[in-house]
Amino acid sequence: MEGSFGYNDFEEHNAKRSAREFEAMLETKAYHFIDLMKVDEIFGYYLQTNELSKAQQLVDFAFKSYPGSSDLCFKQAKLDLELGRLPDALHHIDDALELNPLYPEYLQFKADLLARLDQYEEGIRMLEQLLIMTDRHEEVYLHMGNIAQICGRSDASERFYRLALDLEPTFEEALFELAFLLESEEKLEAGIRVYESYLELHPYSAEVWYNLSILYRRIGRFEKALEACDFAIVIKENFASPHFHKGQILMDLDRYREAIPHFLQAGSIHPKDIHTLYHTAECYEQVGIYRDAIRYYHKVTRLDPDYQDAWLGIGYSLEKQDRFLEAIHYYEKALSLDEENSDLCLSLAICEYKLGNKHSSYVYLERAIRLDPGDEGLWQDWAQLLQESGNYLGAISYLEEGIQVNPSLSSLYYQCAAYCLKVSMIGKGLTYLENALILDYDNHYQLFHYDPSLEKQPQVRQIIQAFAL
Repeated sequence: MEGSFGYNDFEEHNAKRSAREFEAMLETKAYHFIDLMKVDEIFGYYLQTNELSKAQQLVDFAFKSYPGSSDLCFKQAKLDLELGRLPDALHHIDDALELNPLYPEYLQFKADLLARLDQYEEGIRMLEQLLIMTDRHEEVYLHMGNIAQICGRSDASERFYRLALDLEPTFEEALFELAFLLESEEKLEAGIRVYESYLELHPYSAEVWYNLSILYRRIGRFEKALEACDFAIVIKENFASPHFHKGQILMDLDRYREAIPHFLQAGSIHPKDIHTLYHTAECYEQVGIYRDAIRYYHKVTRLDPDYQDAWLGIGYSLEKQDRFLEAIHYYEKALSLDEENSDLCLSLAICEYKLGNKHSSYVYLERAIRLDPGDEGLWQDWAQLLQESGNYLGAISYLEEGIQVNPSLSSLYYQCAAYCLKVSMIGKGLTYLENALILDYDNHYQLFHYDPSLEKQPQVRQIIQAFAL
């Protein structure tokens, strides 16, 4: 039985039983004495289960036995805070402090409450009293930093966190709070220096190496980020986060095959983490291992049937294998979750077209255009599909329609010019090329993407060089 019923479970079981006994006592409508320790146990259970009305009944009942209890005043203040009654909470914590003026937890609570009421200076003064009462000044400075953050005083917050670390360099909670603050303020280099300074003294903190890797990644120092992940992995076995983060970094670098083992390792530690499963599927898809991509996408949808990108991933993986009918089924599942998605409509149109269902394909295509006529990829991809099937005239006509809707998109002109020149519609092709060059000369390489042979045509080169002047 050991391990199947842990200590926390046992405590929760006892608290639940005590709560039910208390509720039965209320039903009798008879006054009974209640022990304060029992009140503490039941109150904690009610807060955990968010049964705030029952918590209020408990406090009211307990006050009958202990009308002068500072602890009950404190519990009432906590309950008021949970219910959003901040002035009432302030009144009741003052009652608790009147009965027990120097109790640290009461002072800390009032300081937090004052901060929520935007009374920063008063909150700090409450905590300054604690500096006289305790030797653990670093913990008080940490709390002051948190108060300053609540009140939007980031400079003061940074100062207090640094004071805490000056007193206790190994105080990781203050370290993380300071680094997170610097990150939120976009002071990424400063955050990195904080972590690096800590690691010079304490190099075996896996959590610090992991958080350092996050900041390295944010400033684009990917190799340093990978190295920091490696340190975290070596130091702490079964630490999923650095494996997951290393996988993400490798994806940033398009090193999908290298990323897969790290996502698999993170998944072995947390097998039901939906983000790990999704990224694993993505990587398999990127390297063309579609069977495994589909398998992991399915794991995602079993955990969350509304995870649209997973249904889309299955559809795409099937489409890449020319399994168009199956792909349509999964694209339609994804579309049912977002009926305004023009990309999905285009994917469905392409699959229907490749199955020979031209009527259905044009229905989806028209829907995609209606949803997002300004999406250049929508016009480019369908035109390319028509061109690949040998229907150059259809592709040109479609691009001309796109140009009418989006006259400023140079990419459509370049594509249309390439297709026109390919089928010897020279005059029209050169006109579209000139218009494209006027709109965006720097992207003239797009013309050669659609037909590399055009780069060798003197007339085309002459026009491009003329616009370079």
